[in-house]
Amino acid sequence: MTGARGPGRRRLRPVTLQGMLGRSLGRRVTSSLLHRDGVWVRLHRVGTAPVDPALPHGLPGAPAPAFLLLHGIGASGRYFRPLAEELSRHGVVHVLDLPGFAGLPDPPRRLSVPDFAAVVDGVLRAGGVRDPVLVGHSMGTQVAVELLAGHAGYSRAVLVGPVVDASARSVAAQLLRFARTTAHEPVRVSVAVAASYVRAGAPWYLAVLPEMMRYRIEDRLAHVAGAVTLLRGDNDAVAPASWVESLAAVPTRAGGPPRTARTVPGGAHAVMYSRPAEVAAAAVALARPPADAPAPAPVGTQGRAGAAR
Repeated sequence: MTGARGPGRRRLRPVTLQGMLGRSLGRRVTSSLLHRDGVWVRLHRVGTAPVDPALPHGLPGAPAPAFLLLHGIGASGRYFRPLAEELSRHGVVHVLDLPGFAGLPDPPRRLSVPDFAAVVDGVLRAGGVRDPVLVGHSMGTQVAVELLAGHAGYSRAVLVGPVVDASARSVAAQLLRFARTTAHEPVRVSVAVAASYVRAGAPWYLAVLPEMMRYRIEDRLAHVAGAVTLLRGDNDAVAPASWVESLAAVPTRAGGPPRTARTVPGGAHAVMYSRPAEVAAAAVALARPPADAPAPAPVGTQGRAGAAR
């Protein structure tokens, strides 16, 4: 679908996550444009990993796990480069550029968080990806939780810098916290995020912002039975420790495992960029299915992807 045109927008290209991830991954990176339910998404697939015998999931003949990386509002898959490289050593990594972001056309209508989750779910089902480990960042944590709570076939997620803190649920408060956090981010990630914001454009960013602000992740977590690990960097003012710990304490749906909350030393809001090994370790740990868990409901066959703060 190279060179497709989106309505009223620039010429679309699959782009290259290879450029984002570096030449070291070579031909293991594939990128494609998908048009589904009236919106465009860009899907990057990293790795063709066989069974990793070092992983706790590893049984003879068991497939390597799949990971799905979901970016936040205004961002793109670009800032997942270090994490995707880490995870590609253990399985197949799917990185999704969500509708309206990363230079994709604005959808014909405003999308809510459940709408974004429905798009991601449709893409994954069409691609035949089974129960990936969801890794969401910022608004991407909302999309991940909505997949767990509202769609069959998902059982585990790592939530990195979850939003929006119930004690600061205003745009002004979030902007102030984001400004405080940015001072602790690596320059490269700040530049990458700024470039993504420019590509997304102010109109779509401002259309989605109210949806992110009104989504109550703490309420939806109460409907999640799957395994959830919450991570934050110790310099993350957007997701302070008290907020992340309160999310871990939300009662799980009957039979669900307890949640864990961890603070990664030296990280800020984009801790998956500055401390990718620690975030990858949390995701790989969730690749082990519980001993007494039934086989996950298929989302298709095998091979899938996902979404945006």
